[in-house]
Amino acid sequence: MQVKASHFYCSVIYCLLFHVSLRTEAQKTERLDSLFNAVCAESNFSGSVLVAEDGLPMYQKTMGYANFATKQPVTRQTMFELASVSKQFTAMAIMQLEEKKKLSYTDSLEKFFPGFPYRGITVQHLLTHTSGIPEFLGWGESRIDTGRINYNRDILESMIKHPLTLNFRPGEQMSYSNTNYVLLALIVEKASGMPFGKYLQHYIFVPLGMDHTRVYAQRADQPKIKDYAYGHIYDGAKGKFVINDLIQANRFEYVFDGISGPYGISSTTQDLLKWDQALYSDKLINKAGQEKAYQPFMLSNGAPAALMGTPYGFGWLLMPSSEFSGKSYMHSGGYPGYMNIIVRYAEKKKTIILLSNVYNVINIYQLASAIESILFDRPFDIPRSMPFKKSIVLSPEQLKLLEGTYSLVAAPTVSFSITSYMGQVYAQLTGQPKVEIYPASETDFFYTVVTARIKFYKDAAGAVNRLVLFQNGKEVEARRM
Repeated sequence: MQVKASHFYCSVIYCLLFHVSLRTEAQKTERLDSLFNAVCAESNFSGSVLVAEDGLPMYQKTMGYANFATKQPVTRQTMFELASVSKQFTAMAIMQLEEKKKLSYTDSLEKFFPGFPYRGITVQHLLTHTSGIPEFLGWGESRIDTGRINYNRDILESMIKHPLTLNFRPGEQMSYSNTNYVLLALIVEKASGMPFGKYLQHYIFVPLGMDHTRVYAQRADQPKIKDYAYGHIYDGAKGKFVINDLIQANRFEYVFDGISGPYGISSTTQDLLKWDQALYSDKLINKAGQEKAYQPFMLSNGAPAALMGTPYGFGWLLMPSSEFSGKSYMHSGGYPGYMNIIVRYAEKKKTIILLSNVYNVINIYQLASAIESILFDRPFDIPRSMPFKKSIVLSPEQLKLLEGTYSLVAAPTVSFSITSYMGQVYAQLTGQPKVEIYPASETDFFYTVVTARIKFYKDAAGAVNRLVLFQNGKEVEARRM
């Protein structure tokens, strides 16, 4: 039998390309392995990573412990609290209901919540964080029952009974607020007639075969997930990582444990790859409807709604397109004890999924950037771990000298509240949760939830009269009121 020369050469070229492709993938795998080996050697990183090309995992690795105390290892089936990565699922539920004409993006919130105190806010404003509704995570006992676990309905009832002033008129600005996605989850329930968790299970998780994904309140729900990654935070006083609940400043995690929509979904890297691949199809929603998620909302001044300069769609940050990576969509999730990120390179069919149950041991964005560089055959830097250290012990008298309210010089309406309780010092910025800070000296304190420190200064009489926050190369001064 004769073989045409053209067919022979095509076969040779195909084989050569195939082997080059295999060699390139093997090289990427080796580089990814060297990256994570270095990260794990230098830090207490714990989590699960999955990197995919053309819908197939080309690198998977689990590291560390689901529970540091019991040494239960992280496995591929270990479920992680997704934190704000949950928002894209909430947005998808809204998009499905819009496609079914159960709601409209332009619907006013009064349609769903009789007695709602704010006018002119639409579903789309919630999706894009352009409503002006303040953040609920900083609420204290004056607005919520801090002696029990609260749920979405409790947040809504407090908003109606004790309305706060909007941060701005709807559509004028963009300000990231988890309260928006609490309300969206409630709208899903109103429009569908189903509890939020059951809706996601029936219309997203089950159709996609996401067997290890569910809406889950870690402290309230039964039965408990057995292979579950508990969030860990470095305790500067003890000099070790502990489960987030053991740190008093994280009490709000218990108080708001029943919340779902802005967070409250637990999953695995493998299930998130199923989710990622479904977004290339019409399994959940038609293509035209899905494209709306990747369009920035335009503010009343004509500028796109953006978070730190990056346009925001429906639960996705719309990353700048580059020559090597094309269009990409990203969302991270940070909650005391967890740091997560998913990046979808939609034009190149590549995906990065990174879930971690230790907080702030390494910059999750720098780690994702290093993975991206390897994926696209570019030089990469290994991110450095945070230099954790043990704190010293100060006397109650020394701590008492620091307590008070410190107003920011550059923004007088924003202030730091410095308090102490049972030997521990707490810093709370206006509208933010209370966070523990640890003494390195009598006047120098360091954070463990972020890479930052606070230095207190005294006047000529020896009284503490101001503080300076050092973070991201910047200095923010606040004076005692």
